[in-house]
Amino acid sequence: MEGIKHTLNLSKLTLGTMRFHDKQLSVNEVVGIINEGHDIGIHTHHSSFEYSSYELYTKALEKSGKGKETKHIVKLSSPHFKDDAFSANILEERVDNQLKALQTDCIDVLQWLVRSQPINDADRLQTLETQQEEIASSIEDLKKKGKIKTCFSFPYSVNFAKKVLEFEQVDGLVTYLNKAELDYQEFANTVPFIAIRPLFAGKLIEKSTDIDVEIISSLQFVENHKTLLSTIVGINSTKQLQTYKKYLK
Repeated sequence: MEGIKHTLNLSKLTLGTMRFHDKQLSVNEVVGIINEGHDIGIHTHHSSFEYSSYELYTKALEKSGKGKETKHIVKLSSPHFKDDAFSANILEERVDNQLKALQTDCIDVLQWLVRSQPINDADRLQTLETQQEEIASSIEDLKKKGKIKTCFSFPYSVNFAKKVLEFEQVDGLVTYLNKAELDYQEFANTVPFIAIRPLFAGKLIEKSTDIDVEIISSLQFVENHKTLLSTIVGINSTKQLQTYKKYLK
């Protein structure tokens, strides 16, 4: 655990970029979030080409001048919903596209998803079983080529999490953890873990009389798990950064 923590050196909080477009932010507003976030120690970003905010984010990242200082958690799938099976070539092509778009030489954390249409454990577990050699070889190859540092799974289910962690090439999990969603709590104390949705999509602060206190309390709850590396938070204004600055002190 200490080895991977030192290797990655992710920031305590990771900037979630998913809602920038939904909040109708401009490129300059996102640049402000990126730069002020860096100033308070948020130098890790979570992104996906699937998000409507992706083009906005990549433009802002380039304009910010912080690209070389930024660590990346990148969400990619193989197989994707309509893919017939796992493909090492397709996964590498998707990684290459992200390296180019993010103007970086290496993805720090590949957040890898195994999908099916519709999402179900039976099909996804079968993918792990029938293609285990190709999957293992593909991830190992991406690491040896220096295109990714680590591979973390977004598992969709506890059963899948247990199975995918049998692959020695899979370094940990990126998934939900907050006061209300505790399905993966055991993993956040046993394997390298990156938390998503610490505020339960805002539900934990809806009725709060002191939002700052509740946000900080929620983040501290997640942080208190033994193998947590970083917590992904959606930040859509520089004003919100003031709350996170209090937490990071």
